[in-house]
Amino acid sequence: MSVKNFKFVSPGVFINEIDNSFIPRSAEAIGPVVVGRAQRGLGMTPIKVESYSEFVEMFGDTVPGSSGGDISRYGNFQSPMYGTYAAKAFLNANVAPLTYVRLLGQQDSAAEAGTAGLAGWETLNDPLNDITSSGGTYGLFVWNASSSVPNNVLPGTGSLAAVWYVNSGSAVYLSGTVCGSGSITTGSNTFAVSPIQEGVGVVVASTAAGLFTVRVTGAQGASSKFTFGFDDSQETFMRKVFNTNPQLTSPAGTFYPSVSHKTYWLGESYEQTLRDNSQVGSQMAGVVLPIALGGTPGTGPHDKRQASQEGKTGWVISQDLESGTGYSPESMTKLFQLKGRGHGGWLHKNCKVTIERIKKTALSTSDYGTFSIVIRRLSDHDGAQEVMERFDLLSLDPTSVNFVARKIGDRYASWDATARRLKEYGDYPNQSKFVYVVMNSDVEAGATDPAMLPFGYYGPPRFSGSTDLQTGSYPAENTYFYSGSTNGLGGGPAGPGLKTGLSSYVLSGAVAQQSASFKDITGSLIFPSVRLRASSSDGGLSDPTVAAFGMQTTRTATDTTFDSSVADYHNLLKKGFSAGGGDGGATGIDDFSYVFTLDDVCQSGSTTTYFWRSGSRGGGTSVSYSGSYDDVLTAGYDSFTMPFFGGFDGFDEKVPDPMYNGGIPSSPTNQNSSIYNTWRRAMDTVADPEAINMNMLATPGLTKEGLTAHAVNICEERADSLALIDLPSVYLPGSEQYDSGDRSNRIGTTPALASTALRNRRVDSSYGCTFYPWVQTRDENTGRLVWIPPTVAMMGVLASTERAAAVWFAPAGFNRGGLTEGAAGIPILHVSERLTSKNRDTLYEANINPIASFPSSGIVVFGQKTLQERQSALDRINVRRLVIFLKKQISVLSTRVLFEQNVQATWTRFKNLVEPLLANTKTQYGITDYRLILDETTTTPDLIDQNILYAKIMVKPARAIEYIAIDFVIMRTGASFDD
Repeated sequence: MSVKNFKFVSPGVFINEIDNSFIPRSAEAIGPVVVGRAQRGLGMTPIKVESYSEFVEMFGDTVPGSSGGDISRYGNFQSPMYGTYAAKAFLNANVAPLTYVRLLGQQDSAAEAGTAGLAGWETLNDPLNDITSSGGTYGLFVWNASSSVPNNVLPGTGSLAAVWYVNSGSAVYLSGTVCGSGSITTGSNTFAVSPIQEGVGVVVASTAAGLFTVRVTGAQGASSKFTFGFDDSQETFMRKVFNTNPQLTSPAGTFYPSVSHKTYWLGESYEQTLRDNSQVGSQMAGVVLPIALGGTPGTGPHDKRQASQEGKTGWVISQDLESGTGYSPESMTKLFQLKGRGHGGWLHKNCKVTIERIKKTALSTSDYGTFSIVIRRLSDHDGAQEVMERFDLLSLDPTSVNFVARKIGDRYASWDATARRLKEYGDYPNQSKFVYVVMNSDVEAGATDPAMLPFGYYGPPRFSGSTDLQTGSYPAENTYFYSGSTNGLGGGPAGPGLKTGLSSYVLSGAVAQQSASFKDITGSLIFPSVRLRASSSDGGLSDPTVAAFGMQTTRTATDTTFDSSVADYHNLLKKGFSAGGGDGGATGIDDFSYVFTLDDVCQSGSTTTYFWRSGSRGGGTSVSYSGSYDDVLTAGYDSFTMPFFGGFDGFDEKVPDPMYNGGIPSSPTNQNSSIYNTWRRAMDTVADPEAINMNMLATPGLTKEGLTAHAVNICEERADSLALIDLPSVYLPGSEQYDSGDRSNRIGTTPALASTALRNRRVDSSYGCTFYPWVQTRDENTGRLVWIPPTVAMMGVLASTERAAAVWFAPAGFNRGGLTEGAAGIPILHVSERLTSKNRDTLYEANINPIASFPSSGIVVFGQKTLQERQSALDRINVRRLVIFLKKQISVLSTRVLFEQNVQATWTRFKNLVEPLLANTKTQYGITDYRLILDETTTTPDLIDQNILYAKIMVKPARAIEYIAIDFVIMRTGASFDD
């Protein structure tokens, strides 16, 4: 302290106390990064969570695998998601936050077509060229029956009821009594039409109870017939009858027994529309047709080879501020739309949006009104909302603090493949966990009428239908069921859209015939859209103003039970299609299936019942037409609900674990393997130490050598993290290969082979470590036993070691490495292979840390080596973690003198910051001694001239005891112990 700080008035001795023993405030706690799959959450973006409860809120709970059920509709949970267990193991210790990178399928911009470089999935091949065996997508379209069934004419519109995805070599044929009459003329031969036929393009009648029969060729190794209906309370319900597990179409014996192998699966089905059309349990007519767009080869629902894609809403539109006729909702101003922040297919399968509390301005100071946006659970209903997130008092005023983009956020991240990092765009930070806002540029610029309010939305896109289906011959002697137009379904066999213009393949006994049996049938086919609320009284609401018009997710209009088919209406239509909902369509795809607006709300006479009828505003019968748009709002009908659509995870749903090691080729690149590219990109997002703080990197379950080496390289280049990697073939779960019931096939290597393989890799880095073998845990939610890689357990051991002692204590031994005693943070019950003393020696000599099982002591981590081959203090995990800790802490402390004057006073300040940290580490047994040198011998005049402060910090790490040597000396009775 300077003498100027003393006050001298009269003579005396003046003493001031200076306490330099304060321990500086530590930097923010730093935790690991874990890369893996999860049920939900932002994908391919590092997200930090502070606790396991926060992790569950964002990403969902642990997933033990083998969930079974309707995988096609509800998602793939067939393999354990090891990353979720690693997160739980670490966060249960509550020592530091954890950053999670949820995997979603990605592909390189130069991915090689026809290889595994493309993400997603497809069913082969082109259903337009050979409908008998080329696989693809088949749809069942149904009409309501009339008194003429099964005779000549079926008036009305047929709607898609179900979709099958079929591998190459198979097809779907509809069987039944033919609707129509006539004969077949081929050359000079005329054949009478058989009353019972089966085939593609043949219109047949259902039974009186509404049951159809189809034959799938190649199913279970041979053709199989299935009789089914649409009543989900019956055992004949189509989702109970047909295979709904896409993984059973993988090559026989790959993941499941060959007897379980299928060549198809039932995809989307549209029960809500079937109920609304009274087609459940009643007689109908139907036709099976391939679904595909034009081109060679044809594209369509069977081809979803693409990276993950975000769900979004259609554009939200304004009310009509004009008076008079000529109204159309499509001419209303687009205001904004909501896009998912990285959830893939989860968002549209689980969430919906309600815009509510829409109010005209009540202020003299602003012409802008207000509204609320509520993210709701898809399965709730208006009488019992489950709010996931809400934003109130929003405005379209770009100068307001309540501007919708400002309050919700408009930032989004995009991957820069050249720089290998995420780049962020947008003006306002995201406040929503689920969405960001895309504004109409005119609204954002304040160039639109301030009176505009959210009043409706564009519905999601859908495949184009046809209104003029007919029969014809093209070419001669081949008949077709096709559309004469080119608006989606038609153009005949060469036109765009759904290819009904294909040769109708009819089987009569064992003889294939071309059939004209439907020659008298005309009609329309459409693709369905979700139901919109028709009346405010639907659902038995005690207060009808609670009703939100727009999308309705219940089984029937008057029901409150969720209809699980709703999400099927909003799935991704085809590869590469991300538009729709007001963003534009494509050939054969309508930009929107409907446009909803509150301007179409009507009042039932003088009653308080309000209802929605499409076109009523244009027809002059709506409430807003007769008065003002505000009349609808003041009546209390100030809300509407809209869906998300088009999300996609980018995964191959035909395998239990879409990120499995066995799916990576032997010489992988970003271009020839989507799985390799996805793992590598996820790790590269955390490679920049200035962007992501971490002290460990774990990729549980990943064993591909090139990728685990990449994880170690990232940590070494950052020089502040330890990579925990898993070794190949130590344990092979069912998601890697089928075991034929012989569990010995699960063990793919031995300690000796694993040791040799690791030595041959020559990793040689103190920034990585590995363990052997796998361990078994019990999933605490389901009670299911799950084999997990050792990386998962070690995440818990490292965390509990830090909590009980410090990062520089060895995460091994009975005190801190006792897995049976709970050191892993999750229960550990067994090891996949019990190691002998010789096995442990073999592994440890190769820098593989054994996990030992002792009859009396339980399961214990029995080693703590890094992968460094040369002997030094850094070949132990505790020392490597000590040095990482010190470098990280000192780096943070050093920033406090950055850009200060390079003088003695600053050097003293630096030492006062760092020395207490070193002294405290010594006190806690991290180091045995240290020395900090910062003076003229280190920071020399020439360094000062270069703006450099140079200090030396020397530490002696405390070593852990790994070997105890004791001599037992047996002495003669008369011998002296002093000898």
